[in-house]
Amino acid sequence: MSHTLAPSALHRLWLGLISYSVVFALLQTRLLKPLGLPEGGLLLLCALAATGVALAVAGNPGRMFRPADARPSPWKVVFLMGVALTGNLAVMVATPLLEQLWKGFGLTALAQAGGDDTVTPLLAVYICLAGPVLEELLYRGVVMERLRPAGARTAILLSALCFGLMHHDLYQGLSAFWCGLVYGWAAWRYGMGASIVLHIIGNSVAVVLPLLRQAGTAGALLTLALVAAPVLIALVGGIRLALRRRRQDPAPVTARPAAGAWRSPVLWAALAFDTIYLVAVSFSRV
Repeated sequence: MSHTLAPSALHRLWLGLISYSVVFALLQTRLLKPLGLPEGGLLLLCALAATGVALAVAGNPGRMFRPADARPSPWKVVFLMGVALTGNLAVMVATPLLEQLWKGFGLTALAQAGGDDTVTPLLAVYICLAGPVLEELLYRGVVMERLRPAGARTAILLSALCFGLMHHDLYQGLSAFWCGLVYGWAAWRYGMGASIVLHIIGNSVAVVLPLLRQAGTAGALLTLALVAAPVLIALVGGIRLALRRRRQDPAPVTARPAAGAWRSPVLWAALAFDTIYLVAVSFSRV
């Protein structure tokens, strides 16, 4: 396997991500919105079209479904899910604190949070199944596979950063960035099937939690369990992992060249575009 990346391949990759954001936004806010489609159908069509365009522009990255180095144990899947959900919980806890900060400037980043919380069956299919599969195909499949010669750290970090910014919502983006790190590690270690499973579980929990809050005492208890369990699992698993690594000799670190991944001007154009769009959409005057 080559340990360098052609600049043209990187440019196509980042142009593909820019095209994803542009096509999705145009379809969602301009081209398809006048049709009056249900939200789930609208998002599904936008995601299918945007992903198709992005894949066509980015080109074939190689073997997206390459054989996994190992198969995750059930405990490892539970641990990784606990780590991902703990990050989401941290964002939820930090949101009121950040809102107080923004209010000092007369702003709020909850501009998109006041809509209808009803989850229709079609919207649930998009959030819990179609969305995770399409997003993993693009970000852990195309992006990480194209960046594989740069090494795990660069591939996972860049794919997670782009994944977070793509959500164009401050708090969703923070959660998505953290989850992207977890999903990226899972995809690198266990294959993209593992990251798809984790993504589906994570999004399904996000759909179920608001429904449980409306189910009285039993729902409140289940909500508490779903919130507390990931934190406990992540804590116990983290301690176990730290103790195990202390007993082992540190593995030699093989440095890989960054392969120019961070030097592409098209990458910075893509990051700037998504960042500006995220800020413009997320913030509004109080």
